[in-house]
Amino acid sequence: MRPDSPRTYGVVMEIQWLNAVIDIPADHFGEASDFWTELTATTLGEVHPDHDEFVHLIPRAGDGYLEMQRIEQGPAAAHLDLVVDDIPAWRDRAVAAGARVVAEPGHVVLHTPGGVPFCIVPYTDEAAPVPVIDAQRPHAADQICLDVPHDHFEADIAFWAELTGWAVHEPTFPEFRSFVQPAHLPLRILIQQLGPDDTGGGRAHLDVSSGEHVAELTKTHVEHGADVVEVGTYWTALRDPAGMPYCLTSRPPTVG
Repeated sequence: MRPDSPRTYGVVMEIQWLNAVIDIPADHFGEASDFWTELTATTLGEVHPDHDEFVHLIPRAGDGYLEMQRIEQGPAAAHLDLVVDDIPAWRDRAVAAGARVVAEPGHVVLHTPGGVPFCIVPYTDEAAPVPVIDAQRPHAADQICLDVPHDHFEADIAFWAELTGWAVHEPTFPEFRSFVQPAHLPLRILIQQLGPDDTGGGRAHLDVSSGEHVAELTKTHVEHGADVVEVGTYWTALRDPAGMPYCLTSRPPTVG
């Protein structure tokens, strides 16, 4: 029994796995698929038998945690999947913590109190984290950053802490919060407070931890079709060929 596992009616509830889903408009799906398979050292898996808009990115070793979704409307984005073995129980727990159910097409689509979309999906025995992408330039797509509107930051921190049962780390920077997560999970969840003038709503983006190789990997990503948006001290913000925002960060990979 993990000490950080939440309980409902005396029953221990665990998040079994986490997926980062890359949501790509249909007319850019091919080029985005080529981009992400190349730069994450993966191949496209089989189309989901019940939802043909989904396809997993299959790593060379370990269990996959990246997925692509073909969307018909809206901009390219990313979202988090909580992978669990009791969807109704986790849906009820999320709603009790403050989430809003948007749809239930076999899985559950929800928004946090701050409007960040996420899903609750069924567990299929994932267990082995994926190694780093490149032993010579160790990096990994191992974090999803939940971008929360300025006035909802504290509410979303409280929501995720209550939903997961995880303690909140002391902040390194005031606009970020992370959690004391179980070591078996392949993704780190980071919450970012958006600026007071940001009117884009709640959303999420993928972070690729790159250690000391951010500048070198930025050149590689640009060569494959990415555009640089902003260069910061600890990260470089880019957009993939479909326009999806993501970052290369100087945090060392936590997998492998």
